[in-house]
Amino acid sequence: MTGPDSSRVRAGGNREAGSFGSRSVPSVFVSRLSHGTLLHRILITLPVAGLLSEWLLPLRNAGETGGRFVLETLFLWALFLLLQGLFTWRGWVWLPLNAGLVVWLCSRLFEYSDPLAWLSDYASLILPGDASAFRNAWEFTILSQETRTIILLVGWGIMVSAVHMLALYRRTVWLFGGSTLVYLAVLESAMEESVYGDMLRAVLYMLLAQGMMLILKLKQETVEGTSSEMDLPEPMRTARLSGLPVLRWSLFVLLASVLIAGITRVGGGLGEPSPGMGLSVAEMAERLAGWGNRLRGNAEPSIPASQAAGYASQGEDLGGPLTLSDALYFTAQSPVPTYWRGDTYNRYDGRKWDADPSIRKPVKLSEDLSGFLPYWERPSGETIEQSLTFVQETPVPSLLSGGIITRVKEMHSSKERGAPRLAVDRLSETISLQGERAVSGYTVETLYAQPEEQALRRANGDDPEYMEEMYLELPEELPSRVKDLARKITSDAAGRYETAQAIESYLEQNYTYTLQTSVPPEGRDFADHFLFDAKEGYCVHFATAMTVLLRSEGIPARYVTGFAPGDRVAGTMDRYEVAQKNAHAWVEVFFPGQGWVLFDPTPGFGVEGMSMPPAAGDSGSTGMMSWSTMIYAAVKVLLVISAIGPVMFGVALLLILPLIVAVICRIPAVRQSWAFMRMARTIAVSGREGLVSAAVWVWDKLQRRYGDLERGQTMRQYVSALSIADAEFRAELEAFASRWERAAYQDESWSRTEKVLFLRQCIRIVKKLA
Repeated sequence: MTGPDSSRVRAGGNREAGSFGSRSVPSVFVSRLSHGTLLHRILITLPVAGLLSEWLLPLRNAGETGGRFVLETLFLWALFLLLQGLFTWRGWVWLPLNAGLVVWLCSRLFEYSDPLAWLSDYASLILPGDASAFRNAWEFTILSQETRTIILLVGWGIMVSAVHMLALYRRTVWLFGGSTLVYLAVLESAMEESVYGDMLRAVLYMLLAQGMMLILKLKQETVEGTSSEMDLPEPMRTARLSGLPVLRWSLFVLLASVLIAGITRVGGGLGEPSPGMGLSVAEMAERLAGWGNRLRGNAEPSIPASQAAGYASQGEDLGGPLTLSDALYFTAQSPVPTYWRGDTYNRYDGRKWDADPSIRKPVKLSEDLSGFLPYWERPSGETIEQSLTFVQETPVPSLLSGGIITRVKEMHSSKERGAPRLAVDRLSETISLQGERAVSGYTVETLYAQPEEQALRRANGDDPEYMEEMYLELPEELPSRVKDLARKITSDAAGRYETAQAIESYLEQNYTYTLQTSVPPEGRDFADHFLFDAKEGYCVHFATAMTVLLRSEGIPARYVTGFAPGDRVAGTMDRYEVAQKNAHAWVEVFFPGQGWVLFDPTPGFGVEGMSMPPAAGDSGSTGMMSWSTMIYAAVKVLLVISAIGPVMFGVALLLILPLIVAVICRIPAVRQSWAFMRMARTIAVSGREGLVSAAVWVWDKLQRRYGDLERGQTMRQYVSALSIADAEFRAELEAFASRWERAAYQDESWSRTEKVLFLRQCIRIVKKLA
């Protein structure tokens, strides 16, 4: 072919965009790359991004400030990775950019203004401690929050990149789409909120992605067919090349996907989804951690410090009956009697208290924390030193103190080595010990302040803007009579201090203290049930009711747990014994310019009476029940079924059992592959017995496939008698039998090349018979 036609053939043989006569196709629509043009990649990436977003969007209401901050970070990280996938640059270009972005995201999460400062602190302080602790215990839970955050970002990044590459190169999202639907179904079973809308969108994204991939496949086949049939007349070639208008077909895919999803929505509207169990993300994580402990063979489940101490733990329905325990929990040395402040909670859902997942900043032992705490504006107080010594080594997620900790001076532990990993939560003004480390005691410097009454009466300024979101939130289902009662109690109060005092006095004078209570009926608000029906309870009831009444009046308040001051040791002025029965709950009220101020509405307790500690304590949970291992395992199985639902439990079994069976079935093949690999290293220098050993796998496969060797039959006769239709394979088997007889019966040397070729023939035959 010569002249103009030959030039067109050369241009077409390149499979790139070019001119064909009077018509041309824009290069954006034509590419020889298997993953398509930039336009194709964008059209596929958009629904894939939608599918990935459905792993995060259902969690947007599962947490407040800290949780949403983490979700925003994951969204940003996924967006950057998807943008990478749109381009075909080499990996070494993106690697430093990804590493830099991870460092920047971590510094943003942990409130560092300089990413390099965070990287320096992490590399020099946190990472060595994590490596040492993990090497000793081999448990993920002991790692610092920074390391776990990096693992989360890396794992999320691997998933995003893998899904995107599968979509672009393998042109399939069915597996990931199905996994997304299973994930959403599990969330539906565990959480109160319906995720039906998320599942509907996931189906829509799957259909869109697969439709765009089909267009890409057809377009590529059209282009390749055109370039390989250049002898066709000019009009036919041009029609073939431009016969798939991408944008028009994309619109058709969009309409078809919306129609199918709409039909699904109509069908789903006939039956409402079943309500979830109301588990939060933190509670689901706790359950998974508990099952993991049992699978690792721990003799006893890990007991949170709050449960060991005796007050109600986070996430449980409030109001169950209690039994006091006189067992000593810790002894304390303090120049003044103080409440021992532990954890704070701001989210009340009508049945229980929860704390927002927060971002904690790592700090060092003996570091001056006055630059971080107190976070809220307050007058300077007296700095005192307090020491706690526990009866037995105890995990203490939040350090107990009589005020705001400004320095952790010492921490004692007999089993753990290395410096403890501490973190500060600036909003709650608490210090936490990361990694479930058990301690025998510690010493802290505490900012201790008791504001004067006149200063509190004058503190009536404006609250920070985010106070309303964090410390004024109430359930939408809260009965209106609770707010009416708050208005009635505080009708004569002038200012915030008098309002808080009025509510505190009302609860102390009109309600009875008792431990013989019960959890309110299902669907009833805990505070409403206590205020209008039960009218008796213990510290949890009084503190919750006061917090709800204060919030009803627009006053920021939060629920606090810890311990009452305890009993002074006879003959001393600064030593106190704190028993488990002293576990207690109270209220902190925010005053502009004064910070958080303690109020205790429980009868028999109070700030003014701290010089004379109450004789009776308080508790929030019953003693631990002792279960046998078999019963405990059965309970865990029931919890699994109740958490994810019987249907999802069955689906999980159907997914896991085939995987186990597949692994078991692959064991012989893996052993065989390893055996051949070992032979390959020595076959060139081995004797005849090595060649015979290599052939054992072949004879075993042949007899499994075609039957056993008959008595008196030679190997060559056996192979010749096999009914094999493939002439090439039959010839290879006959050549193998001849070589085997030579190795088994003829005492002659083999060259290195012959031995290697014989082993390769054995491997080739075994693979064909697999």
